[in-house]
Amino acid sequence: MYVKCQLSINGFRGFAGAEMDGNQPAVIEDEWRYRWKSGKLTYRLNNLSPDIEKKEWQIRAVTVAFRAWQLRINDLKFTRERDPDKHVDINISFQPLSKFDNRKGVLAHAYFPGQGEISGDIEINDEWNWVPSAKWQTLSKPPLVAVLIHEIGHSLGLKHDTSTMEAIMYPSFDLGKPKNKLHKNDIERIQGKRGFVGYGERKISQRILDYFDNRRMRGSDFR
Repeated sequence: MYVKCQLSINGFRGFAGAEMDGNQPAVIEDEWRYRWKSGKLTYRLNNLSPDIEKKEWQIRAVTVAFRAWQLRINDLKFTRERDPDKHVDINISFQPLSKFDNRKGVLAHAYFPGQGEISGDIEINDEWNWVPSAKWQTLSKPPLVAVLIHEIGHSLGLKHDTSTMEAIMYPSFDLGKPKNKLHKNDIERIQGKRGFVGYGERKISQRILDYFDNRRMRGSDFR
């Protein structure tokens, strides 16, 4: 049995569920109890979507999404693995609609840590027409960076936050409203200040944090 969490578009509630023998997932409550050990965490984008013309933009989107969390935590260092044959902790891939039980409303899902080889893996619904960031998003074109920030949160052990729609970990995504900045709740939870056994607080100036937040909103990483 593996536990994963999905992100759906606004109007379709995402959920955390247990997947076993193809049965309907059951709702999982409370914080996830596992986290990654402190140290280096490797990741790799294993395939590409035909929607985004430039290969490097897709790879960069993954880097930018990991950086949003890296700037806030102290106990993990994210490292991209370029060798396609080497083992990585987190595999990221575009998958057909069938991998999401044919639910078009699902943008992506990710597996929580502490579940063996599948831990942290992220699968993106390639039925959608993806764009790199919020700068180009429309009601039919979801932004890869923002969705990956959400899914990486699950890969690290965070579950959904239903207390505010402003949280990046809110269970649905409004394609009419750009959002790719971590909310105070997201930050406090990932640092271990709200129940989840987090990854500590990284001491970094607000000026630097604001700089990278603005880069994501403007799409400066994709010029």
